Amino acid sequence: MISAEQYITRVIDLDLGHRVMNERVKCYSIHGHRVKIELTFSFSMMQTIGYYIDFKEIKRIGGQWLDDNMDHGFIANPHDHSVIKACLETSSKLYLMSLNGAEAYCNPTSENVGREIFMAMEILFASYPELKVHCINYHETPNCCVATYATSLSTEERINFYNFRGKEIEEYAKNKGVIEYDDRKI
Repeated sequence: MISAEQYITRVIDLDLGHRVMNERVKCYSIHGHRVKIELTFSFSMMQTIGYYIDFKEIKRIGGQWLDDNMDHGFIANPHDHSVIKACLETSSKLYLMSLNGAEAYCNPTSENVGREIFMAMEILFASYPELKVHCINYHETPNCCVATYATSLSTEERINFYNFRGKEIEEYAKNKGVIEYDDRKI
């Protein structure tokens, strides 16, 4: 293994809907976006095959979790009861924000969604001890992006997120497992 800090980024594209409750201008309306999410991880150890983790592995775990939970779905404030009801009645994919607790007011802004994704990636990649989530860039439009780092998250948000989603995400990661890409180790 070689020791040197480096970064790896996998880009994931999703289509999703949301609205920002109580916003007075434009985003209060139900609308959608083609979002681009850059998942950037840091590592300092490489395997002899030439990487610590392969791009395919980031897509297989992190990208698939995003696809399963958000792609072609609606991200909602837990207080947005009419939208939640419509999603449930139409069997539409629904992701409820959880930064402030399971049923607390939390709008699905780019800033908040970026923080939720950051914490989900931390849990999903916990089986890779040398891999740390460095940054999540959440591009809501081609012109607008929010960068989220570990310092962007409060302790309370981490506790709320983990209490609401932690066990479910840990189970998801466990079911995905870890794939060995180096055939010399099999």
